[in-house]
Amino acid sequence: MDSHFLMRRIHSLTGVVPVGLFLVYHLYLQLYLHSGAETYNTAVNSFYDSPLAIWTLVIVVYIPLFFHAFLGVRLIFESTVQPSYTYFSHLLYWLQRISGIGVLLFILAHVWNTQFGPWISGTWGTHFEHLSSGFSDPESGIITKTVYLLGVLGAVFHFANGFNTFCMTWGIALTPKSQIRVRIFSILLFLILSASALYALSAIW
Repeated sequence: MDSHFLMRRIHSLTGVVPVGLFLVYHLYLQLYLHSGAETYNTAVNSFYDSPLAIWTLVIVVYIPLFFHAFLGVRLIFESTVQPSYTYFSHLLYWLQRISGIGVLLFILAHVWNTQFGPWISGTWGTHFEHLSSGFSDPESGIITKTVYLLGVLGAVFHFANGFNTFCMTWGIALTPKSQIRVRIFSILLFLILSASALYALSAIW
């Protein structure tokens, strides 16, 4: 089997399952921000209270995530835009790759800022307070808000558009009609997840 063919399928698969599904779950947890500090912290900490939580994150999320990122960077240098692409398809092609790089940088900063940083300082577990204080900081708050907004919307776009290409890569949408249906679904998915993320962030904005 052609290695490039196999790489594209593994890259596509890891972007949707399990990384994409974890993104949806993570965005769902953020809705608890509207329930206040105690409820939000309890909801987030309940996942980490499990003795298998760290192993689950490493095996199910972090390894597939960075494998997906590594393959994505490699494919950027190996892939070429098809001449048959429309202008809109060209735009999505480049936005997918630009957002992938941006989201990777955001995730690295996000994991450090919300996990390792608080753990080192001994404040881990107070997730609501940590997020709200970062957003309300008079000096760096606007930067934090901008980074989070771009990072979250970039991640949602990358997942939604990635689902669209996933269906074509795996032969789920091969006909023009099926590709239009999948593209419409991916746009709706982007809008729904974006609305959910913006609503969650409005609780601490």
